[in-house]
Amino acid sequence: MKNEVISIITCTYNSEKYLKKALESIENQTYRHIEHIINDSYSTDSTLDIIQEYCERNQDRYNIKFIQSEPKGVGNALNVATREATGDIIHYLHSDDYYLNNDVLEKVAFQFTENPDLVWLTGNYLVELWGRRIVIPQTHLLRANPDMALSVMNFISHENTFMRRECVQMYGGFNESHSDVVEYSLWLNMIKDHKPLIVDDEFTVFIIHKGSTSTGNPLKFSKAIMRAFHTQKKEKTFPLIGSYADQRLSDQFKLMVKKVANLNFL
Repeated sequence: MKNEVISIITCTYNSEKYLKKALESIENQTYRHIEHIINDSYSTDSTLDIIQEYCERNQDRYNIKFIQSEPKGVGNALNVATREATGDIIHYLHSDDYYLNNDVLEKVAFQFTENPDLVWLTGNYLVELWGRRIVIPQTHLLRANPDMALSVMNFISHENTFMRRECVQMYGGFNESHSDVVEYSLWLNMIKDHKPLIVDDEFTVFIIHKGSTSTGNPLKFSKAIMRAFHTQKKEKTFPLIGSYADQRLSDQFKLMVKKVANLNFL
């Protein structure tokens, strides 16, 4: 039976505070059919020293590729790194995330091997806040109606999502605009053709801290919600209904919202 190669992508920029924990969670994985792409945006702290030590420790254990690209936002960094990947399955492990257990990639590879037509799978949110892990089991909502749930808000945790590598670019990759959620368009496009395998499990821990792009404080979180609404409009997605092709429906919806709630952000 074919061993699925998993490409792990980590983007860094002055990531010294949490990076070691992320890298240790990779090198402790029992599944060895992996490659690791690290894309650094010219860090000025000790990030590069941490990466060098990690590469030296693991150079004979699995393939590690280190690249650097200009700091043009998370979406751009992810897209640049994705073009370097060669594995069958791809996963994005940010520098402030870490794998929950040593057998995470074993479990993921098993699912893809047992389901040859599987394109992507997703699990629950698992966040670490003030040193405490909290599971947000949004998969129960997704399992009921994934299209409808995703049309309302970005309920899919990309930290706990694995997908076929070729599908990432086939469906547009990541948003590079600062007005959009980086992964939301990808989900909305993929789900039109492929329903994800939704598992009531957790794979990756997302650390919430003050430097987090979307959850670092209430203001950042509110801006993330606004970016999600902007992405819905961009991808012509109607909440509770899903994707639509008729622009008139979009215009009618915006007019209704403005009249009822006097909201002008759509």
